[in-house]
Amino acid sequence: MLQTFRDLSRYVRRYPRAYGLGVILLVGFAFLSTLTPIVIGRAIDAFLTDRMSMTAIWGYIGAILAIGLTAASTMVIVRRTLLNASWEIQFDIRHDLFTHFTNLDPSYYDDHRVGDLMARLTADLNAVRMLVGVAVMMGTNTSLVLGFTLYRMFQLDAGLSLLTLGIVPFITITFFLLLRVVHRRYERVQEQFSNVSAMAQENFSGIRVVKGFGIEERELGNFERLNDEFIRRNLALTKVEGPLFPLMELMFGVTISVLLLVGGRLVLGIGGDLTIGQFSSFVFLFEGIQWPLIALGWIANILQRGTTSWHRLRAILDVPTKIKDGPDTRGDVSTLHGDVEFRDVSLSLGGSRVLDRVSFRIRAGEAIGITGRTGSGKTLIVKLITRLLDPDEGVVLVDGIDVRRIPVAVLRRRIGLVPQEPFLFGDTIADNIAYGIPETDDAETRERRVREVARLAQLEGDVDGFPLGFATPLGERGVTLSGGQRQRTAIARAIIRDPSVLIFDDALSAVDTQTEASILEGLQRVQQGRTTIVVAHRVSAFQHCDRVLLFDDGKLVESGTPEALQAQGGWYADIVRRQQLEEDLEATA
Repeated sequence: MLQTFRDLSRYVRRYPRAYGLGVILLVGFAFLSTLTPIVIGRAIDAFLTDRMSMTAIWGYIGAILAIGLTAASTMVIVRRTLLNASWEIQFDIRHDLFTHFTNLDPSYYDDHRVGDLMARLTADLNAVRMLVGVAVMMGTNTSLVLGFTLYRMFQLDAGLSLLTLGIVPFITITFFLLLRVVHRRYERVQEQFSNVSAMAQENFSGIRVVKGFGIEERELGNFERLNDEFIRRNLALTKVEGPLFPLMELMFGVTISVLLLVGGRLVLGIGGDLTIGQFSSFVFLFEGIQWPLIALGWIANILQRGTTSWHRLRAILDVPTKIKDGPDTRGDVSTLHGDVEFRDVSLSLGGSRVLDRVSFRIRAGEAIGITGRTGSGKTLIVKLITRLLDPDEGVVLVDGIDVRRIPVAVLRRRIGLVPQEPFLFGDTIADNIAYGIPETDDAETRERRVREVARLAQLEGDVDGFPLGFATPLGERGVTLSGGQRQRTAIARAIIRDPSVLIFDDALSAVDTQTEASILEGLQRVQQGRTTIVVAHRVSAFQHCDRVLLFDDGKLVESGTPEALQAQGGWYADIVRRQQLEEDLEATA
């Protein structure tokens, strides 16, 4: 728990005024909250000694009201100050988490479910907010109230005060034992909540697959089993948390009984000279610390939950980012021309060598095709160029500079990538196309650029047929569009950035050959002056390429112009013959 507070102190230190003012005001509140019992006790003694008058009564009433009003106003300010700061800290942590998420390597998301990550950003983050807000406020208030109360109780009668303190060791030991169990069971609850969230997210995203296979009942059964386990773990947690408050009430009831027995004897003069007013003040003071002591269980529960949740969040923040700028990064690089070179590049994933001593060069402005069998390493070439991966051996150069020395932001900003499986946001078509350009462009210029690239990607005609045109909302993952339309939208999104290197990673696989030919024809003008890399299975995609690189089993096995490779009669020629045969069969079918 101490490590948790050390970790969170860097966020708390950002709001010294809020926490400083809050603690000062809590000192004042604790002092004022112990004055009312003393005033009441003196009023009782004044009645018993016939020293009370109406003027004195009004004086006592005014004092009690003034103390209560001041204490209440102080607590309102404290709550606004400290709780507002806790929401600001929650924002800071969420910002840091989201920033870290954007910097993490793509491989991290291959091993972690989105539902689990979302659960940590919601339930766990809220538990941490309660820790730095409510727990800090109530914990400080409880400590101060207990301190001032014990001071005044000892002033009234030290022996009676020591008697009441006999309950504290029992409370401490009980809390310690119960909270150890609470920690374990709460951690299991949060793990199961992540499982429930992950399954819900996967079903929402893949609802068309679920309905397409007609397995709604099976998925519902799986969800019910996860939910039942979530309920079971929550009930197990409640069995431990439930006894905390009743146990406190029981111990206070026993203590009040002992106080009446022992304190009554003192008031009667049997072993002491405590006045009725003093004894009344003592009882009122003890009654006043019942809630702070009961709140210890609640505070301890918040502390335990917050600590567990912070450990789950810290596990994300502690994941190192491998692909990032380093001490050798060249800050003077702000633009790229697009000369790409691989020198003896090798890469291993999962213990297997997936690229083996690959070497080639793509000159700036050259159009290159990359093909090969499934799993031959084509997409890995793209990931190395965009630095989504770093090679184990060899070096990848852009403009003669090792990509590991080029600022990551500069490298990726100058590359327009159309991935194999394009992802579209649940926004309008226009906003998806304009995603990669600065928002500073005026609306007219932005609309003109969007239409221009949509025309090049053979998308404009389809969009104009929609009732809302380019303002058509796509829904999550662009479900409004067909597969081909999604790929063409991704192509337009890459073109509009005016990149130095334009990469199509099997981006034309979801369109027919006629649309492919139209897109490639429109892209000829875009390709002028920029490096273009076309990764594809269909050799028809290479009709405007200067050279083609053929990969097999992680090795570069053939390289040359499409015509030269076809004339060699090797693997590339075999691919051409097979695809031509397929097209002939389709034409005669």
